[in-house]
Amino acid sequence: MGDIVGNALGFDAPATKEALVQGLRAFDRSALMAADDGRTPMLVVNGADDVHIPLSDTTLFEERPNTQVHVIPDAGHCAVTKLPELTPMMIDWLRDALSGTAPRAGR
Repeated sequence: MGDIVGNALGFDAPATKEALVQGLRAFDRSALMAADDGRTPMLVVNGADDVHIPLSDTTLFEERPNTQVHVIPDAGHCAVTKLPELTPMMIDWLRDALSGTAPRAGR
């Protein structure tokens, strides 16, 4: 995964762990999340068996207002293997969010 992230950050050769950490600082969203008042709807979907993202990084959004969190069983990173099943749910959520209807609670 380090090489994938390094490539996304613009490295043209394998980067050291320190270089990756430094490059990822540009993606820190701590201040944005701290200032968030929950008015913007958020849909969080990930597989329960994701080897890249800890489950706690997904479930931490469960207490955020105006947010739906779905942990998909028997699915890995981004629950991509369940996309055909998830697409209708995501379209419904998007339709609700764009129409101003509060997203339904869920997990």
